[in-house]
Amino acid sequence: MLSWCEYTSTVTYPLFTERLSIEPLGLSDLEAFVNYRQNPEIARYQSWDASYSIAQGRELIESQAGLVLPESGQWLQLAIHDRKSGTLIGDLAIHSLENELNCFEIGFTVANQFQRRGFAKEAAEKVLEYLVITAGVKKFIATPDSRNEASIGLLISLGFEQRQENTWTEEFKGETVTVLFFEKV
Repeated sequence: MLSWCEYTSTVTYPLFTERLSIEPLGLSDLEAFVNYRQNPEIARYQSWDASYSIAQGRELIESQAGLVLPESGQWLQLAIHDRKSGTLIGDLAIHSLENELNCFEIGFTVANQFQRRGFAKEAAEKVLEYLVITAGVKKFIATPDSRNEASIGLLISLGFEQRQENTWTEEFKGETVTVLFFEKV
């Protein structure tokens, strides 16, 4: 079994798919990143709200500079770029779970104009595969809002299975929501 330091030394970016390149967000992504985070439709199911600012985006990107994998309990945002144009399409968030060795949580956000083209699935497949191979990840989880049908469909298409026993209800942005629990082993 490799140590965490040995894992992180084997991780290199960018990752490539046929249409995409994937790497940690950089300051060159700042304007496009903040722009889609300010979209109320996109912010609805996310932990931030549509008032997300340039300063918040800069702080997030700068706080993750130089990371290749998040430390235990932390997140890392990976930019999804169009491979030909370099345009930021969205991002994948990976979270190294604090209480579970070799387990990552995944989340994804795609700008409205790039949705429903298979970009999130293509990027997620690559990142999941890469984390299994380079970091020895054994399990992935995701916790979408039950109203977010697109994310639920994507998770199912990636081979995630819902674990009904781990579902919960909470107050979120002034609404009572059901949070589903999915896992992929």
